Amino acid sequence: MSWTRFDDRDLRSQYKVTPIIGYSAGAHLGFRVQKRYFLHLSLIYSTKGRLIEGKTTNVLNHAEGLVDRVRLSYIEMPIIYAIDFKGKLGGNKEFKYNIGAGPLVSYWLGGVGYASSNEIREDVKGGLIDYHVAFKRGNPSTSEMTVQSANRLQLGLNVAGSLIFEPIPSRRIMLTVRYEVGGTYLTKNNNAGTFNGTFYQQPLQSRNKGLRVSVAYLFDLKNDQRKKGKSVSDKKKGKNITIRKRR
Repeated sequence: MSWTRFDDRDLRSQYKVTPIIGYSAGAHLGFRVQKRYFLHLSLIYSTKGRLIEGKTTNVLNHAEGLVDRVRLSYIEMPIIYAIDFKGKLGGNKEFKYNIGAGPLVSYWLGGVGYASSNEIREDVKGGLIDYHVAFKRGNPSTSEMTVQSANRLQLGLNVAGSLIFEPIPSRRIMLTVRYEVGGTYLTKNNNAGTFNGTFYQQPLQSRNKGLRVSVAYLFDLKNDQRKKGKSVSDKKKGKNITIRKRR
């Protein structure tokens, strides 16, 4: 679930922002730094965005009757430095949990959306703009929202907590809840997304925020390599014993 926040009070007074649901998928690595401390790195493709609606009834504001929903796509690397704890479910069943925080590095790939307002219904045939995000200069096409001076590389902060279960040896299931706060505006200065054939411009001087729930299936690569090495060592030892018997 993700949304954006306007720091400008005037924008907050003009637009209502509602979260939207997205998804993510990718790969995860965890490294033991010390006995109970781990560094968790993920490389994921994720979607985030928002739904904004105009609050004002002033026609000159170009926000009357506005509904604008956009879903943005990113390649992201959440980095979490976490400390592990142990817990019990009853009896002898144990589980682990951790809490941690760290930076979030994101690269903005693009996005898709739709927009409608009283002004757009007057200026655009059908009264609705279906668009995709384009990073370029110049006039947009009828199906584009042009974003000039976009901050495509964005930084933020993660705070996360995880429950970790081990159904079988060397295999783990990790359920994570992560709250993220963007530190970089979507665009530099006060630039907005522009559309062809309408005066409406999407306000983009805002920062991403989100609440994410993920499930990861983890393999303990270190233990797998130990078992593999032990198997090879046993085979060599058996062969050596056989050779000695033949002598």
